[in-house]
Amino acid sequence: MNKKYLLYLAIPAVAVATLGIVAVSTVSADSSNTGNRIESLVNAISQKFNLNPTEVQQVFDDHKSKMRLQMEEKIEERLNKAVVDGKLTQEQVNKILAKQVELKAQEASFKASLEGKTKEEIKALVKAQTDSIKQWAEENNIPIKYMVFGGFGKHRGMGLGFGHFIRK
Repeated sequence: MNKKYLLYLAIPAVAVATLGIVAVSTVSADSSNTGNRIESLVNAISQKFNLNPTEVQQVFDDHKSKMRLQMEEKIEERLNKAVVDGKLTQEQVNKILAKQVELKAQEASFKASLEGKTKEEIKALVKAQTDSIKQWAEENNIPIKYMVFGGFGKHRGMGLGFGHFIRK
């Protein structure tokens, strides 16, 4: 069997399983742990099937981008439906989308601020960020259930764009 064909079959299945595990996990004391697990998995697949690690990593990156795009499309569909149903105004949707962009721009610095912190310190930083977004939503009269900014899984509430969730 062609190794590239095998790669295109194996990687998405493994990636979905891995991303599902990562998505349902809560804040880790080591914020770089997820990256290390993916890197380790990429290396293991590369070695097992004698593949170029750069190509395997590219498959993971492409899949992650595709999943993020699909998630963003679903969020926009949900927000547009809320406008049609009269649950949100277009102005509120515009504010939500602008906040999403703002948080996405802050994602790297937020993750960096978690490095070297204890689990308790990380919880406190995430809680502060969560409280800030909750307050923003209240100030803009936006129901918290429409504040879905990132991550995936079975969580209800608001993702911060960092893979963390606020529970209702």
